[in-house]
Amino acid sequence: LHWSIRQGTKASQKVPKNSDDQCYELCLRCAFLIKFHTIPAGCIVNSNQMQLAFQFGGNTTWADHGAHQVPILGKEEKRACTVVTGLAMDGTLLPFQSVWQGAKPQSLPFSGRADDPVLRPSLAAGHIYTLSKTRTYWSNLVTMQVYVTDLLAPYFRATNLRNDWSAEDHCVWIVDAWKVHRGDPFRDWMAETHPWIRLLFIPAGCT
Repeated sequence: LHWSIRQGTKASQKVPKNSDDQCYELCLRCAFLIKFHTIPAGCIVNSNQMQLAFQFGGNTTWADHGAHQVPILGKEEKRACTVVTGLAMDGTLLPFQSVWQGAKPQSLPFSGRADDPVLRPSLAAGHIYTLSKTRTYWSNLVTMQVYVTDLLAPYFRATNLRNDWSAEDHCVWIVDAWKVHRGDPFRDWMAETHPWIRLLFIPAGCT
């Protein structure tokens, strides 16, 4: 079979037994909203998030044969952030949000200085840098609210206006069924502040 022992790199994902039915129901919900509200392709966005690691904690290095104690610089250090992306059905790639562990500007690249020559082009392109204000760099309720307020909603308003709709006409936002997305605090906040953005969820374990 040409197999060999390999080190695992990720947990095996459990796909639901009725995954086909769940995905079909998602398609039906999306199709209904698009047809009923005549939503243009640019106002249908799928968002995802991923870890971006730029310094891995190392586990191996060169050492003498038979050495029992092998010190490694940075073994317990890891530097990463979460990148939140958005892609519209018409092919428009939205600017990114990156979420950084910490509560102070010093935790951001170049301390978040808008006048930094390295950071300036990224900010000019619309990318946003958000502090998690926690001990992790994962998205949470506050960072998701920042993403919607500062990036997603302005994009939807501008796209609606370009299509000769009212700024806050119906739009569709499709996200993974993560706890931070499906929790009542975020859904209630969306319903109260952005009721015109219809939130749909990709079934858990189906991405």
